Amino acid sequence: MDDPTSGAVVDPAVGAAVDAGSNSVHLLVARHGPGGLAPLRDESVLLGLGDVVDRDGQIPPAVQAQLAAALGRHVELARSLGAAQVSLVATEPLRRAANGWAVAAAVARLVGEPLHVLSERQEGELTYLGVTGGWAVTSDSAGGPAPSAQPLLVVDIGGGSSEVILAEPLERPVVTSVPSGSARLSVGIVEHDPPTADELDKLLGAAHALVADLAGARPARAIFVGGTATNLARIAPLSRDGLKLAYRALAELTAAQLSERFGVNLRRARQLPAGAAIVDALLAHFGLDEAQVSQASLREGAIIARARLGEDWPARLADLVARPDLGEWPAVADPV
Repeated sequence: MDDPTSGAVVDPAVGAAVDAGSNSVHLLVARHGPGGLAPLRDESVLLGLGDVVDRDGQIPPAVQAQLAAALGRHVELARSLGAAQVSLVATEPLRRAANGWAVAAAVARLVGEPLHVLSERQEGELTYLGVTGGWAVTSDSAGGPAPSAQPLLVVDIGGGSSEVILAEPLERPVVTSVPSGSARLSVGIVEHDPPTADELDKLLGAAHALVADLAGARPARAIFVGGTATNLARIAPLSRDGLKLAYRALAELTAAQLSERFGVNLRRARQLPAGAAIVDALLAHFGLDEAQVSQASLREGAIIARARLGEDWPARLADLVARPDLGEWPAVADPV
């Protein structure tokens, strides 16, 4: 099927999602297949919306224009790759900005697609869907990935907030939003590059205080997602022993050196000491020695939700998480 506005061939099995978060505006275009989602394009532009809202309390016109331009380019690229649906979502910065909803409406008019400002729960539920591939935690269904039927912890450490999802077998996942992330935790603590030993200690203490009130569950395993986790994993594994190696590198290397040696984005590199402290505190809180890192995230979840539930997916998201058999998977061609 052709898209008359772009000349691209529309593939019903291709979907896209764009996430406007604290650090970046991130696009994922992926194709549904027998083994789950296969990425076709995965890219982002750093905009720093979280810093803007921290500074101004709102999103000023100039930054609104930058956001609209970034979203517009991502939508155009997704359509050129045949995406049948493009879902735009925004997280913590637009939730917190005094004019967040007005900005979302204005940007949607410019881009031609609705920009959904997610609640903390919706953000966590989309992340859970993305990590599990849209299958229940107890699923043994053929045709898609399914985690084992054990208590599962999923964590997305963002720049301004962190979503913690606990999924018990046969129960609906419980989503808790921690009101800080790798960027916000750094503010007021880290003044040196690399951070001093005292600053690293203060980061860890602040991270432990952040997670102290989380549920005292004992998940069998943990999966961390998002830019903080994936970039930290380039330095060392997300484990108790791995974090010791990470702290050593973070204490000895400047952000520029980390970026050059490990291929970490410079902005992310500045936030990694705080990110490591949050990972450390969460592993300790939940009694875990290590965590897996997944490239999947809420963008995969948004593609799955839109494909299975249609345009009104935000209103039905909670039902899909509670009943992973809800809706229909799009038709997919046999693998070549």
